[in-house]
This record gives sequence, structure tokens and C-alpha cells, in this order.
Amino acid sequence: MLLTTGRVVAQYQSGAQTRRVDELNAAAPGPFVELHPRLAERLGAAEGDPVAVVSRRGRAVAPARITRTIRPDTVFMPFHWPGEGRANTLTNPALDPTSRMPEFKACAVRLETVRT
Repeated sequence: MLLTTGRVVAQYQSGAQTRRVDELNAAAPGPFVELHPRLAERLGAAEGDPVAVVSRRGRAVAPARITRTIRPDTVFMPFHWPGEGRANTLTNPALDPTSRMPEFKACAVRLETVRT
């Protein structure tokens, strides 16, 4: 699978400031893994189930968010939250040598269901 990471509208960067605003936290309260319904079915994952996303750099666990707006071979995670659902644990920490901006955050991953 291909993991892409990015932003959600209610949070900004690491969320250190936006997570202090109740209205923004209500709109985007925590990390998630966006999955296509076919992929979710293959995994046996339902909406809200914990899903582990594993790359050669690490492992992150977040609730499944099932949507048809993503490709069946791709998953998306926002990078605003620390802790167990931290998407940047999975990606390459490389920086552009001139601007020092992080590289585009995409990498190969495998998914695992998490039984609680």
C-alpha cells in the first residue's frame, strides 16, 4: 500500500497551537487512517476500528475512516498528532538541502488490524 500524509483543515502543522482551541479539536479531534471500503473489507476493519500502519521506519495506530474518495491502493494519515497515531513515525525524515523543508511524505506501508 502507499501511505500519503497531509493536513486537515482544522489543524495546522504539529497542532501545538490549534489543539488548544476547543472548536478546532471538535472538528478534528485526533489521528485517523483513511481507507477505501474495498481495502477495509479486505482487512476486516470497520469505521472507527484501530488499524496499524507499518513501514520500515515504524508503526502507527489510529482509527479507520472509511471513504470512497481515496484510491483502494492508498491510505492517508494526517500528521498533526503526536503519540501512537503519529504519521511522521512512518515516513522518511529527509529534508531539502536548501530550504530545510521536509520531503513529500509518502511511503510504502502494510496494514494490520488491531484486536483489542
